[in-house]
Amino acid sequence: MPLQPIDLQTLFAHMNQVGREQAAQKGAAIAQQEIRGQEMAKESLQKDETVQQSDELQEEAAKVREKQQEGGGGAQHEEERKRQGEQAEEKRKKHYFEDPALGKNIDISG
Repeated sequence: MPLQPIDLQTLFAHMNQVGREQAAQKGAAIAQQEIRGQEMAKESLQKDETVQQSDELQEEAAKVREKQQEGGGGAQHEEERKRQGEQAEEKRKKHYFEDPALGKNIDISG
């Protein structure tokens, strides 16, 4: 389908408008890149000016919190450890000395 002269007249009239739209589209992409660049510059400047907490300190703080939660009341926790230690020692003694005659016979001969 060939172009007619009347079609060309219509196209030439709209050429300025099409040119402006294409320029605006290209300009929008550039403007978005510039805005993103400015945002990144602000973020890096803010990061440089503020004090950053190190990861090591956060890990140590987490360990301290865990110990406090496990420890609970401090003195109560210490008493529980002693009781458990005594029970474990009694079990070891019972296991080691299991002679049924032990302590029942007294040797009075001298």
